[in-house]
Amino acid sequence: MQKRTYRMVYGFITLLALVCLIDAVATAKRNNDTIKASQTEIKQLSHQTQTNQKAAKAYEQVESSDIRNTDDFQKIGHQFIVEMFDLLKKQQINDPKSKVANDKVVSAFLGATFGGDVDEGRPVIKLLEEDMTYSKSADGTGIGFGQVSYTQSGKKQEISLLMHMQGNQITELQVGKVRDTSGSGEK
Repeated sequence: MQKRTYRMVYGFITLLALVCLIDAVATAKRNNDTIKASQTEIKQLSHQTQTNQKAAKAYEQVESSDIRNTDDFQKIGHQFIVEMFDLLKKQQINDPKSKVANDKVVSAFLGATFGGDVDEGRPVIKLLEEDMTYSKSADGTGIGFGQVSYTQSGKKQEISLLMHMQGNQITELQVGKVRDTSGSGEK
């Protein structure tokens, strides 16, 4: 009987040790998962902090004079308009390109001014004036907005342009005719 009691006590102690061991392993796994989650969160916060610091540093480097100085955008816009009207003077336009604008921008401009084939031949198009205003944001992007006046087959035409600019390129162009809706009577 004494042997039986020893076995029961030994079995109970072994069972208790096994339960404690399983609990310790489960606790260690939970702690490990918590540590991994914390490390991931710390890495994300560190990356976000670095990104915010870079943005703050870039913002600090921009001076108000940089934003107000739009000479570079004016040169790009003027170059684009001159390039386009030089193309429009040609009898045949093959593969039109611009040094300062992508193909979609070139296509939008040519489509809005000339618009396609004419049975009686290509109309004579001549640039009269450009009245564009440019603005720049702190990140170096900007816009040019205004009107370009030209003659097409002797008739005066005007077209409104909204150029989206980034770096030294016109990345997007919106064309149309802007009307005065203020009631001032001006066109």
